[in-house]
Amino acid sequence: MKQIRSAARLARKIQQTEAAIDQSILEATALITVMIEARKEGNLAAEVGQGALENMVRGLNAMTQARGSIAHGHADLAKVADDLAVQWRMDGPLVEKVYPVAVASDQKLA
Repeated sequence: MKQIRSAARLARKIQQTEAAIDQSILEATALITVMIEARKEGNLAAEVGQGALENMVRGLNAMTQARGSIAHGHADLAKVADDLAVQWRMDGPLVEKVYPVAVASDQKLA
């Protein structure tokens, strides 16, 4: 098993990024809801603000696609960790304090 010093930092940053994207999606959804409610409260026709609504929904869609890309990247990094024998668990990688005894002399340790 290899020790990757930055693995825990990377795992935390992935989790923070995922949470930030989720929060952005929640905020955009709330904005869209308020836009529709405001139009209805103002007794305005459905076409009022339609272009703005379409732009906001496109932004929400872009955020949703970005969320999927980050999630796929997270899975890709989990595979990299497995390929490099970095032990990890749901809350991040485990920290190895002692190098394995049977390490090949030509193998670099991170």
